[in-house]
Amino acid sequence: MRVLFIFIALLLSIELNASDIDNSSGLIKSSGWEHVRAQCGGCHSYSLVISQRADRNTWLDIIRWMQKTQNLWQFRPEIEVQIIDYLAINYPPKPNRRRPPILPSLMPISTDKVQ
Repeated sequence: MRVLFIFIALLLSIELNASDIDNSSGLIKSSGWEHVRAQCGGCHSYSLVISQRADRNTWLDIIRWMQKTQNLWQFRPEIEVQIIDYLAINYPPKPNRRRPPILPSLMPISTDKVQ
């Protein structure tokens, strides 16, 4: 009986979490998500936004880079704050996202002779 209760609770939590995702964009529904949907989807897919992970400063750097090099328009300051807050909270950096560098001792031996 206890296992059945845990199973049902798990299913309900999965269903509740699924409702927190916007069906058309895949974005997490939380404060500011509408601005991200409105501002970001015009130029690239939402999966690109979702796949990126960054802290607040890096999200701001990404926006500034797009404004400088990709013709992204300037946001009203209050909208920009909401966008950055949303991204930093919902898509923060993940630890160990990339593999560490290969140790020199594991690198292949070079057969090139320098003369």
